[in-house]
Amino acid sequence: MMPPARRSLRPAPRRAALVLGLAGALVLGLPVAQPRAHPHAWIDVTVRVLFNGDGRVTGLRETWRFDAAYTAFAMAGLGKAGAAPAQADIDAVMHENLSGLASYGYFTKVGQGDAAVPTGAATAAASVLRGRRLEMTFTLPLARPVDPAAGPLDYAIYDPSYYVEMLHAEAEDAVVLDGAPAGCTFHITLPRPSLETIAQAAALDRTQKASDGLGAVFAERVAVRCP
Repeated sequence: MMPPARRSLRPAPRRAALVLGLAGALVLGLPVAQPRAHPHAWIDVTVRVLFNGDGRVTGLRETWRFDAAYTAFAMAGLGKAGAAPAQADIDAVMHENLSGLASYGYFTKVGQGDAAVPTGAATAAASVLRGRRLEMTFTLPLARPVDPAAGPLDYAIYDPSYYVEMLHAEAEDAVVLDGAPAGCTFHITLPRPSLETIAQAAALDRTQKASDGLGAVFAERVAVRCP
């Protein structure tokens, strides 16, 4: 079972029927199931914000930890005679996911001020099966290094349709400033959806398509600042 809900966004218990029809389902290959309210799957995220020697951010090293239900679906049939799936099979699932995510910008938005910061293709990908949950790690390079001293660097990781809910993990290392100059800090702004928006998400099922703006309303946003 997934760990307890932590920011009052996730239902309890955190079990989901995985269904097909929206961006997250298409990208992650979720199976068809009975109608359920959004979201249908959950991912815990940890991020290492990568700095170069000049104190500029060059990319994000993201780890996605999928919920147990999705992991069971993704791993079904991969192990032989009850054995654990081979690493090559686990990696094949990861590469399939990354291939689908590429056209969605890996569900990651980066910006500085009012300007979006373009990102490149994912690199240095790795995957591992930890107990009942699959982890996928990759580096998302920025198209250009960004100096957080010139203005906060902001990022958000979310499924635009809110089919999959993505929140930072409940861990001290949920966000790490890797190689940052002294004095750099980060702040996570929690989503504050209205009761009306929460009700809208709860009313959606697999026969309905959510607006691509719905996921942004439920997204956490991280600001990195340097002196």
